[in-house]
Amino acid sequence: MLAGGIIAYILFFERLYVSWLYPEFGYFGFDYNAPETGYLGLAWTLSLLPTLWMPRAIARPSQLAYWVLYLTVLIPSMFVPLYAGLDPPREIGVLMLVLFAGFAIAGSSYFFPLASWRPAGISARTFWRGFFLLAAGLTCWVLAVFHGQLQLVSFANIYDLRDAASEVLEGHAINYAVMGLSSAINPFLMAYGLYCKRGWMFVAGALGQLLVYSVVGTKGSILSLGFVLGFYFLLRGRSNTFPLKFSWAAAGLLGGLYLSLFAAGGDLGVLHWLVLFVVFGRTFSMNGLLTAEYYDFFTRNPVTHYAGIKGVNWFLQSPYANPIGVEVGSYYSGDATLDASAHFWATDGLGAWGLPGVLLISVFCALVFWALDSAAKKHDARLVALMTCYAAYNIANISIFTSLLSGGLALLMACIYFLPARTGTGSEMRSATA
Repeated sequence: MLAGGIIAYILFFERLYVSWLYPEFGYFGFDYNAPETGYLGLAWTLSLLPTLWMPRAIARPSQLAYWVLYLTVLIPSMFVPLYAGLDPPREIGVLMLVLFAGFAIAGSSYFFPLASWRPAGISARTFWRGFFLLAAGLTCWVLAVFHGQLQLVSFANIYDLRDAASEVLEGHAINYAVMGLSSAINPFLMAYGLYCKRGWMFVAGALGQLLVYSVVGTKGSILSLGFVLGFYFLLRGRSNTFPLKFSWAAAGLLGGLYLSLFAAGGDLGVLHWLVLFVVFGRTFSMNGLLTAEYYDFFTRNPVTHYAGIKGVNWFLQSPYANPIGVEVGSYYSGDATLDASAHFWATDGLGAWGLPGVLLISVFCALVFWALDSAAKKHDARLVALMTCYAAYNIANISIFTSLLSGGLALLMACIYFLPARTGTGSEMRSATA
């Protein structure tokens, strides 16, 4: 059944790519060069092999992130680079094999026992007082800096808001407050509110994400409401039902989008087009294109050796004047301001050390997974998985170092570690069957 869901997912992925994404966004790089049978077979084989070891239950919270990486990064990176054709198929085949090995390494953390760290030893009252003081402080800081720039705009007008925010964020520590709220504090509140049936907490977290959207225009802050709610329903019931529900839900989502093309008869409304772009183009396909572009770019240009990371740049100088996302984005689009931020296998792997870097950063990813799972050892894995579902989205779209530091994952892990364990943990989610 699990393999069936993945097969259906890949079939609909291919159909949507060929019938809609390539004709609509071929100019953006989503080209279509029909792969040779052997390389197409390799893509299918490497996409399906992980079903032999993918977690069959959420026993550790990082396993949700591992599943997200599987569907939104690994599988697209098996097919889109072949379609885009930026490099010869033989080279792309090697890239596919290395990414496959890296994905296996990232999952190796589940073979190691978790650390038994000393309990934080603080009361629930002390924890929540500290948590809400931190949340209030960060929120007041954001409001003080952006009080004259709050705007709720449509996705179509989002880039003007982002440009205005970028002028404020550049070189300003307020970026840590914005990312800490959107990636750690607010998702933590929403997840805990749903898990413990405290609606006001969910509302508080949702309003916090709305605030972040109104100042920096990040789609993810709004879409995180859907992520948290969606994963909440997928995680309800027995923990061993999540992988099956997640794989078939993804297949059903792409299948529904594919059928909607026929229902529309080729005449897509603005909302229909936007949903197709955000869900299929941005969420499920973009990582595959970025894999192709980062590989092509860094086979022609110097790698960074992590010189763009704060601390490392004290000793090494980056060969680039701009962040590598901007360097790659401007190279392939011609737009000097386009930031092609990508998943960690691209940015921290291919961009830092080329193909060997993919394996190196996969070891670090496994360590991050192990640390997260160790910090969450005393909690229901599904509660922490829900708290980290938006962080999983970040890991699949930005550098893992950025995700940890300015992206708020380290802060989120600290909150999880200090959160006192609840008595009867898990009863709330087990009480509702899937």
